[in-house]
Amino acid sequence: METDRLRLRPMEARDEAMFCHLYTDPDVMRRIVAPLSADAAAQSFQSARRHNAKDQPGHRFWAIDDKGSEEAIGMAALLRTGDSAELGVMLRNGWWNRGISSEAFVPLIDHAFLGMGLALVYAQRPDDDHALIIDRLLGRFGFARTPDRVEDKTLCRWELPRARWLIRRAPA
Repeated sequence: METDRLRLRPMEARDEAMFCHLYTDPDVMRRIVAPLSADAAAQSFQSARRHNAKDQPGHRFWAIDDKGSEEAIGMAALLRTGDSAELGVMLRNGWWNRGISSEAFVPLIDHAFLGMGLALVYAQRPDDDHALIIDRLLGRFGFARTPDRVEDKTLCRWELPRARWLIRRAPA
């Protein structure tokens, strides 16, 4: 999948160091969950590669490459459960606040609904001051906060049903 500045490609063996760096970096993980140990991150990477190798449309993981530098700058995932999937993007420090997540969301959301045939895409994260920034980011794509749909009240959840995506996607 490509955008003007980005190439999203399935994770490959060469992405292990970048993947493990993201999951073990306290700055990256500060607004997500506690950082993983190096061993846990390596195991998680192998699990991601196994998911990508399956024929059945399940969890999917992509490396995000900056087209200008051809450097892997982060990763994206759709973590599928039934007919829905959690959307996530993590970027290396230095690539934040450049509109990368917004740009990556366009092909990811299209893939979720068109390529994977999902009924719902959602995002979750801790409910803190940063959640307001996520509100603005996800709101641009039609996601709505759904506090009644989260069991852990320390989390925020945003949802984008396929029907809302189709309406927003339709030409005016």
